[in-house]
Amino acid sequence: MSPLPWQGVRFGLGLLEIGRPWGHMPAAVPDTAQAVQFLQAAWDDGVRLFDTAPSYAHSEARFGAFLRDLSDAQRSEMIIATKFGETWDFDSNEPVTDHSEEALLRSLDRSLELLGRIDILQVHKSTAEVLRSPGLSRALDRALSLGVRMIGASLKDMDAARAACSDPRISLIQIPFNRRDRGMLGVLRLARGSGRMVFTNRPFAMGELLSGITVRECIQAIVSEPFDGAILFGTRSAAHLRENLGAFRS
Repeated sequence: MSPLPWQGVRFGLGLLEIGRPWGHMPAAVPDTAQAVQFLQAAWDDGVRLFDTAPSYAHSEARFGAFLRDLSDAQRSEMIIATKFGETWDFDSNEPVTDHSEEALLRSLDRSLELLGRIDILQVHKSTAEVLRSPGLSRALDRALSLGVRMIGASLKDMDAARAACSDPRISLIQIPFNRRDRGMLGVLRLARGSGRMVFTNRPFAMGELLSGITVRECIQAIVSEPFDGAILFGTRSAAHLRENLGAFRS
């Protein structure tokens, strides 16, 4: 099974776009067969870290369909990351944030049913208040008892980061961070200084940075600040994925 934690920065594939529209110029969402084909292309290209969430609508189910086609040996190479704290309402077509203990446990059970296992479980839309709540604490203990290997927190402010870094069970922070948006630099340094891993998302600012700036320049701007963890690249296009991988590996 893939080691957790690790040193250095890995390539991670964010799976929001196989579940629902997103980005600077959102396009049609692939169906299950198309999503599985895309995920197979990612696997064939060497991607082993995948990040999904219940609030990504169809994403977990489509990722789960892909996982079921892999052998035990292949699945053991993967790092499966998801979240709880926000789900998707298919009637209203919008995300619903709910950090109550009941909702967290229900979400956890559903994710395990769809994915088979969870290596990294992150608290979605974390705030300092949420991260200090007794209900979340019990839900984290439950997740660890069910085989979750690492707990993380997806957040956007320093107060939440301090709360996350005060909990010894939380060993990963996910933040938006890119060439233009460096507001979370202090959070990144706090996480690194406390021995935690970091996942950065939105490397291209939802595509807006790719007007006049290369993929490689965007990546270099992120890794210029040292950390252990991953950059999460979100795409539904195999061609864009290979372009991102090529720039990352170079």
